[in-house]
Amino acid sequence: MRTIFNQNIGPLAKSYDSFIIDLWGTLHNGIDPFVGALESLKRMQELGKSVALLSNAPFRSEVVADVIDNIGIPRELYNYVYSSGEMTWRAIAEKTDSWHASLGKKVVFIGNDRHRSMLDNPHMIEVKNIDTAEFILCTGPREPTDNIDNYFRELEFASKKELPMVCANPDREVLRGNRREICAGAIAEYYEDQLSGEVVWHGKPFRPVFEEVLRMLGNPPRSRVLMIGDGIKTDIEGAKRCKIDSFLVCSGIHARALGISSGKELNLDIFHKFLKANGQSPRYAALNMCWG
Repeated sequence: MRTIFNQNIGPLAKSYDSFIIDLWGTLHNGIDPFVGALESLKRMQELGKSVALLSNAPFRSEVVADVIDNIGIPRELYNYVYSSGEMTWRAIAEKTDSWHASLGKKVVFIGNDRHRSMLDNPHMIEVKNIDTAEFILCTGPREPTDNIDNYFRELEFASKKELPMVCANPDREVLRGNRREICAGAIAEYYEDQLSGEVVWHGKPFRPVFEEVLRMLGNPPRSRVLMIGDGIKTDIEGAKRCKIDSFLVCSGIHARALGISSGKELNLDIFHKFLKANGQSPRYAALNMCWG
């Protein structure tokens, strides 16, 4: 299937009853909302569409709603919000599978202080020393300017102790305004690939988080659901795994790779090579999420 480029959301509305929409890079840049995206949400609500926001944010869902409220995305513009942080918190709190049930409670936390509410969990007791830890919870870098090198010695020691890691945000990087920052996924990927550490991932692109959102939406026919996001390896790959259509926002995290970081033009040859290199073919794509 060849991707239809430069397609606005409005003309697609009649084909879909439910929309699953990414947040960072699609609805906002970490600081401000995107005007076209806000208009799209308003029009979806006017048409009675069901809208679920799905984020790889390492916060519980209610915290995510508060955060985007402050950014300027009010709750009346969507029906549901769900996050990788919520799925992580529940998996550890409820221990519904044997892997999480075996974790123990003593956790070393790798993350920013903003994410510390994730530790408010009946099955987590924070410890500062890896020697006494039973697992690692990774929500992201401790400081926005950190890179993988800041964690090498800590992760190397953890791998020798065979500590499992729970990753609460599979994203590898994010754009905060115009600044690129690593996310928990970059740290977890290094631990898993370079140090042979054991990692369990929660969030996009993995099927369980999509299945939960589809359940929240009432399990609509998948042919009537559209995923909108800017992450080729999270939003678009996740939609592919769940057999739902997808819409790639090109001006988000992949803008530089697509050659549009300093302008609003897109070379279609670069675009199609990018899709081929990533093994993806979203149904639609556009520079931004706009109604029409």
